[in-house]
Amino acid sequence: MRTITIVYERHHYIYRWLKPLFASRKEFKQLGYKIEYQSLIDYLPVFKGNFQKKLERASYTGATKKQRDIVMMAFHHSTSELCQLPQEERLEILKKIKEHCNMLIWLDTADSTGTCMFDVMPYVDLYFKKQLLVNTKEYCRDVYGTRTFCEYYHQLLGVEDETITARYYPHTEEKYLSKLRVAWNVGIGDLYAKPLQMVMHPHSVTKPVFVDPESEKPLDVQYRGSGYSPLAGYPRSESRKLIQEMEGISYPDVTKKIPKEEYIKEGHSAKSILSPFGWGEICGRDFEAFVYGGCMIKQSMEHCITYPDAYQPWVTYVPLKWDFSDFKEVLLKSASEEYQKIAKQAQDYYKHFFTKEGRMDFAKHIVFQLEK
Repeated sequence: MRTITIVYERHHYIYRWLKPLFASRKEFKQLGYKIEYQSLIDYLPVFKGNFQKKLERASYTGATKKQRDIVMMAFHHSTSELCQLPQEERLEILKKIKEHCNMLIWLDTADSTGTCMFDVMPYVDLYFKKQLLVNTKEYCRDVYGTRTFCEYYHQLLGVEDETITARYYPHTEEKYLSKLRVAWNVGIGDLYAKPLQMVMHPHSVTKPVFVDPESEKPLDVQYRGSGYSPLAGYPRSESRKLIQEMEGISYPDVTKKIPKEEYIKEGHSAKSILSPFGWGEICGRDFEAFVYGGCMIKQSMEHCITYPDAYQPWVTYVPLKWDFSDFKEVLLKSASEEYQKIAKQAQDYYKHFFTKEGRMDFAKHIVFQLEK
């Protein structure tokens, strides 16, 4: 029996993402792996501010002191103290952790296929990423804004974006590409648990309440979103602009913010849900579409691989061209029987991952990535 020890920054959103490992702990055990945290306090991601930073520091320094088998490290590139340390200091910590384990794995928690912490590559055995570029050789060059889609819009629009270029993320070398692995996306994380529920049930993931795609849905398409940077925010701001120009479909007032509960009810009433890229390609709204019984409409995801494979064009979602040239044509069909069928297929696919069989499939996926 091998043991996987999780070391993370102790933020609640990382905790939610890690929950499938513990929800599938019995399945992992059947495959010869035990999943554990370093200490009991890792089950309480409820602290903030300086105390949270102190706990994070204790987490990664603790990993340098005790011998372990497999260590998986989950630290966000822009919020964790570890990733904000000077490079030399961070790498020295990794070297010490590596000396105290048989296998060291970096769990990249970024929302996009980019913003990678590739300076860790020489010190880790494997590098797991939520969503991975199909063409991994793209990771061997500097990409504008460190996101493939941002570089695309930079070239298309001729726009600079200091929001996404302020920090430099180094590319990797081709010799390290064999270390890349597909982790899992936020879709099977504990997205639907309330805070107390999330902590009180550490060994389970809350199953959402699914809405029948064939139920009465007076709204053709739901979308609420706004851009926050010229390029990373462009898909959302352009979607907002284009949808307001449309006639012949019903949609909400995209300029107005509404309370979360009202937003959820609105999603339940929508036949289709538009979910353009944000800071990354994948976000919780994608999976809300599956839960609410709406057809997900999203820019094409064929450039990346993820798990679960929720982005099967014309099977689980309707793809949009990245230049938005087909936007209005695609949205005009948002209330069609074809899209309703896709919504049903997507929901059935997603439901599987909240079953015992789905948990075993997840465990097998991770073990395969570990052992291949």
